[in-house]
Amino acid sequence: MLLQAAGTLALMRKAGYQPAIAPEPELAPAPPELLPVVGPKGTDHLHQMLVNSLHLELLPDYLTRLAGRDLLVPPALLVPLLRHATRSTETRAVLGPVLGARGHWLASLNPEWVKLADKVAATGQVETGISTWETGTTPQRLAWLTQHFTQAPDEARALLLAALPAEPAKMQEALLDILAHHLHPDAEPTLEALLKARGQEVRRRAAELLAQIPGAALTERLWARAAPLIRARRKLLGLGKPALDIILPTAWDKSWLLDGIEEITGRFEYRISTTVGLQTTLGPAAGRLGNLVGLLPPSRWTAHLDLTPGELLAAALASEWALPLLPSWAHSTLLHRDTAFASAFLKLWQEELPALEKANCARGIDWGLLAALLPTAEQRTLLLAPTIERVRRQHDDWALGLSFVPAPWPRALSAAVLETIARKLTKTAVLYEHNAPPYNLRQLAWLLPQTVAPSLAPADAAWAIQQVEAIEQVHSVFQPQLHTFVDTLRFQADLESSLNE
Repeated sequence: MLLQAAGTLALMRKAGYQPAIAPEPELAPAPPELLPVVGPKGTDHLHQMLVNSLHLELLPDYLTRLAGRDLLVPPALLVPLLRHATRSTETRAVLGPVLGARGHWLASLNPEWVKLADKVAATGQVETGISTWETGTTPQRLAWLTQHFTQAPDEARALLLAALPAEPAKMQEALLDILAHHLHPDAEPTLEALLKARGQEVRRRAAELLAQIPGAALTERLWARAAPLIRARRKLLGLGKPALDIILPTAWDKSWLLDGIEEITGRFEYRISTTVGLQTTLGPAAGRLGNLVGLLPPSRWTAHLDLTPGELLAAALASEWALPLLPSWAHSTLLHRDTAFASAFLKLWQEELPALEKANCARGIDWGLLAALLPTAEQRTLLLAPTIERVRRQHDDWALGLSFVPAPWPRALSAAVLETIARKLTKTAVLYEHNAPPYNLRQLAWLLPQTVAPSLAPADAAWAIQQVEAIEQVHSVFQPQLHTFVDTLRFQADLESSLNE
């Protein structure tokens, strides 16, 4: 029968038979736009960024500024914008307001772009039926849930918590990321159950969310383990600087896993230099201590030990267990968004950088994220004057602190940085006529396009270009960085003017 059917089909094809094509549902047109698109100059600059890949680092800020003026990306550039957004976290974060109705409609038609649906959801362009949550693809379900949290947060959280235990590990991780923005005490039982999940990453994220729920049982269990391990004492009849006495945790057993503490985890392993070219890894007991400290609110320790955040961090730095204590307290500072500890960490960085380097702590802490916890005004008050002083005195690693000062920089800092770089690059064509300039000077030149250009105040752009173009006898090795810096500033100025078309 099969051969007969095949022969019949072959004859029908020879006779010119064309099988009927199943009708496809008619595609609904894009909704009308309610906002205008950016003008010709802005369109040209977007084309240069999105099609020619020039100055893409400026795109997120420009999209933010377009949204602030209620302007949209032109329809012809929506496809390259959506393609780029799938690869750029910074662009995805500011995408929603500039897509317009047409852009959201377009994103809903492409499976790759549906991943951007958390931004689409903000304008209500996602399907609203619960069938999407029950039978949709993973991106569609996540997009629907994100939108549903904006409309009915209690119902959305109930759906999430009911589905969470039975989902695959990757979906559990994605759902926990959403839950992190809508955390509520009623999530505690489900999160407790996830401490037994097979995926280590799922267990880690569940423990961190539990630690952020006020009064969670996990926090008290962790504290019962951690409190006896760290004690403070003061010398000189209680009037001297505090010191810490540290006891490493006992051997691990499975009860630790139910408290969110892994037996082996690279997250809380630290490598320290012993001699030149050699490194050693802290043992698992130190890793467990770091895990405990990284989950508990840092303010719990200051209250327990009767120390200020600054005193606690200084005592930790002076102890033999600066690793893992300082990186772990930095982690818990970010986890619990503790601004008092963030401020104390930045003061420690300013005052004790050599000691932090010696203790192998300086590069294991995300100082930029700690600075970002503080309000902009406090960041400036705390960081500006010391940073300018470090630049002028050419302290070791002075350039590391530049990224902590929020943009736009005041003229005093911009001037100090540009004067320092100009002084170092002047007459390098003569100094290094017969040999290549040292690597540290190349790093210094790259500061111009990578750090200085994005941080300058728009009003200082023309002045900064004059300062750089006035540098005399620059070695050819540095010319690309200087040209990139000047081109970037001119492009930024053009972007600024395009907002006023």
